[in-house]
Amino acid sequence: MAEAVRPSLMRAWSAVLSVGVRPCSGAIIILVFAWSQSLFAAGIAATLIMALGTGLTVAALATLAVSAKGVALRLAKGGTGAAIALRLARGIEIGGAAAVLLLGLFMLGGALGSSGIFAAAS
Repeated sequence: MAEAVRPSLMRAWSAVLSVGVRPCSGAIIILVFAWSQSLFAAGIAATLIMALGTGLTVAALATLAVSAKGVALRLAKGGTGAAIALRLARGIEIGGAAAVLLLGLFMLGGALGSSGIFAAAS
């Protein structure tokens, strides 16, 4: 049993290491800005706090995903509960896609409105 657990644990740690090695562009921007303002210690503190927040968020989402697996398996065993869960999941997916589309359209409208393209046409 220990050998069956070991490869998956090694795989998990290799994934964590590979993600952690890549530099974060946001952290680089914070550090360069802090360095240009002679506030390098504050930039390091801000970067560490940002990393802590990211780590907590990822850990919470991973815990939620693992916990939701048990709920999904229980719903899949039931007859009517599974159909309701499927409809609910599809509704959430469609709502999420619509929200992303609307956000993109608002951002496009803001970018076009601030560039003066529509002002010149009026």
